[in-house]
Amino acid sequence: MSKRLAAGLALALALSPVLRADWKADLNARLGANPDYRAAWDFLSGESQKLQGDDKQAAAFILPFLASKTGDRAAEESLVSSYFETYLDDYPDFGFLEEYALRGLLGFWGPWEKRYPLVYDLNLLSYARTPATGLPASVDVGLQVLNEAFYRVSLGPYILEGGFWPKGFHILTIPLSGLFSRSDTYEFTLDLKAGDLIVRRPVRLQVDIADVAPVRGPTPQETFAARPSTAPVRPIQEGEISVYIDGKLVLKSRKIAARPAPFSFPLGGPLMQGQKPYMPPPNRDPAIAPGVSVLDALALAYKAIKDLVGKKPPKPLAASYQKVSVLSFSYSRTTTAGQAVSARASLSLPSAKGFLLKE
Repeated sequence: MSKRLAAGLALALALSPVLRADWKADLNARLGANPDYRAAWDFLSGESQKLQGDDKQAAAFILPFLASKTGDRAAEESLVSSYFETYLDDYPDFGFLEEYALRGLLGFWGPWEKRYPLVYDLNLLSYARTPATGLPASVDVGLQVLNEAFYRVSLGPYILEGGFWPKGFHILTIPLSGLFSRSDTYEFTLDLKAGDLIVRRPVRLQVDIADVAPVRGPTPQETFAARPSTAPVRPIQEGEISVYIDGKLVLKSRKIAARPAPFSFPLGGPLMQGQKPYMPPPNRDPAIAPGVSVLDALALAYKAIKDLVGKKPPKPLAASYQKVSVLSFSYSRTTTAGQAVSARASLSLPSAKGFLLKE
């Protein structure tokens, strides 16, 4: 945005001879070498109500500057906040202004641009691992912060989260416990503090619940009879059958699976006298002791430690997500009449604008 300020200044000086709209010419007449900021404020505050499109944005960009020149601090802060929340950090075409007024305008907006804690580009985040059925315990909201600020998230009197956000993209996790009882809009409050500025941004979460169809109960066959098995029938390997008549055993039969015959493989004896089977021959030289060289052991230990330290664990993969406007979940719930129904819950973020809090 700072680069656009310099570019806007150069463009404004180059386009000064261009024909201007009537309101622009009338405004310049009040902002000449001897500017009358009060007259310019009175004129533009009324004229801006009639403007549309780019002209309306240009007037909204100039009005906070005129308010500051007239000493109206409350109007200045309110108009600055309104401009950021409406147009973000996008500057309009203000090349019609005279050079003197133009330099003052750019000098006014520079400090505001560097410290206003603007929050924008709010979206629900959908992850590949998110299940399609069942209700989630929380939902993630992605957002952009124009300047670093301390933040606090609350729901009514309850503070849910807080900390410090540098400039850039951040993820806000919103708990959903108890929010699926009915369709409603729940307003979370996001406060950001940068210096002596506190911006409050409502984060509205809309929950829409729709019953799809009653849940079908099990059929009588499923309740009282087992499903026929489709697996191939295997012959009985072992078992016992006993037949009783009036409590007396009259027949008993037992089937035992055949056991495979044991298999043995004869092993040969010692290769030489005094030697156990398949062991190396005993060392008869007392000068040579069995064992491992100390140098070899140290070398192996050094290599093992080097390999262990050298192999760094792989970096965790960044979570893959997609920015969406609506998240939907299917689940089963019980109505007030006691009927089990299949329902669908949808989450969305209605638009909202932030504003400066008055200390």
